[in-house]
Amino acid sequence: MSFLADIQAQPAVLRALVHTYQEQAPWQALSRVRSSSAPLILTGMGASFYALYPLWLYLNQQGNLALQMEAAELLYYAPAVVQSAALLLVVSQSGESIEIRRLLETVQGQVAIASVTTTADNFLAAHSDYGFTTAAGAEVGVASKTYTSSLALLHLWGRHWLGREEDAAPSLLAIADQMETLLQGKIQLEPAWEHLQSTTSLTCIGRGPALATALDAALVFKEAARLPAVGLSGGQFRHGPMEAVSPESGFIIFANGGKTAHLNQKLAVEIASHGGRVVLIGQAIADPGLVSVPLPLVDEYLSPLLEILPIQLLAAQFAEAAGLIPGQFRWGSKVVQTE
Repeated sequence: MSFLADIQAQPAVLRALVHTYQEQAPWQALSRVRSSSAPLILTGMGASFYALYPLWLYLNQQGNLALQMEAAELLYYAPAVVQSAALLLVVSQSGESIEIRRLLETVQGQVAIASVTTTADNFLAAHSDYGFTTAAGAEVGVASKTYTSSLALLHLWGRHWLGREEDAAPSLLAIADQMETLLQGKIQLEPAWEHLQSTTSLTCIGRGPALATALDAALVFKEAARLPAVGLSGGQFRHGPMEAVSPESGFIIFANGGKTAHLNQKLAVEIASHGGRVVLIGQAIADPGLVSVPLPLVDEYLSPLLEILPIQLLAAQFAEAAGLIPGQFRWGSKVVQTE
């Protein structure tokens, strides 16, 4: 088992997940809390927290109030808000992270709890009223298939929660096919690698659902390649960070359709004009100052499932170039047990 093997396994994991949840039974149990007008609270840590962002956007876009807060902050600074929620949705690959355990110990009995975990044999799943598993399997260090399977399950979750699930499963199966095609060699990464390999830091930028990709991309580069990286929204980048652009800094910008893709493309051209090394992932544009990594144009809420693939492969390449084993932790561990 290796980081690259985990990356290649993602299409099969996604197909298996969709087939598992095509049955109505797992979703029917939620009907008892679905009718409530109270807000949903979405929480997690790390990649699990980032995977919740497209769901948070979608629910609020559809007029269904949802709040997203990382578990460590919710535990210490806002546990009282849980009492007024219709449901607390907690995502954790292991279901054993220390913040998750302590949060559940604090709010147990105050709110209905739904969980998304990799398996059902963990603390979080055991203390949930509604448990959902991705069955992504064991993983080497850095989240890859557990992240994309969480994205997919949360995509299904949101559509079922709002009663708009008709096309959700077929759309995800189509994405699985596109993922497989891309991973079989259709992602042209060599120009991107050559453009970024001398950079000393990376800034990953997205808007809308692609902000989840930007945040997770930065995490993947830090974990897999030990490369300093930060994830930001395109809007936040213009409020100060633009001043840090230099020929030594690398930028990965996600622009694969949606209502703000043109803003990300515009930003990519502008950063390149200031000397930054820019890779644009998504809808390619012709600009001599940057490198594009084209992806199939899909619904922007599904696009994070494709956008993260070149990131995973690039991070593995950075790690190998540095003499590292991709996905092998140096100071931390897969399951965080220390606050």
